[in-house]
Amino acid sequence: MKKTTIVITSIIGIGSLLAQPGKPRGPGGQYDERMAMMMIWQLTEHLELTEDQAEKFFPSMRAHQKQVLKIRKEEKELFTPLYKKVKKGEDVSKAEATKLMNKVASFEQKKSKTRIDFVKNSGDILNPTQQVKLLMFEGHMKQQVRDRIQDRYKPPPPRGGKQNRKRQF
Repeated sequence: MKKTTIVITSIIGIGSLLAQPGKPRGPGGQYDERMAMMMIWQLTEHLELTEDQAEKFFPSMRAHQKQVLKIRKEEKELFTPLYKKVKKGEDVSKAEATKLMNKVASFEQKKSKTRIDFVKNSGDILNPTQQVKLLMFEGHMKQQVRDRIQDRYKPPPPRGGKQNRKRQF
């Protein structure tokens, strides 16, 4: 009887441990997924999307995000050779730095063009007001995150009422 109870208890315990959701990346767990869901929710609210618009818009947005991620990956690879060189303590020549800056500028243009093309192509789904809101969304979202961080990490108010005030004569 005791052996059966121990076996059943251990099976249930091990089963419940294995059933817990994993943390695929970093200390935050499913941080990317949560951020993506929050962004979709915010974007739906900000653009005031109907259900039909959302069904058509978000698949095209995901395709656009894949394009942007591909461009960012290529851009990141630009830095690898010079990063290794700097890490070894070697100097970077002016020509190498200029070449890198020119390539970075071209990638910035490519990202910008991709974004504008996406907004233009969304005209089949979104009305002009929603397209303008879409252009403004990234800045709006970043400002909201910045404000939340500042509110969360605001220093506590000073204590002691009159004690901290300087006398004015």
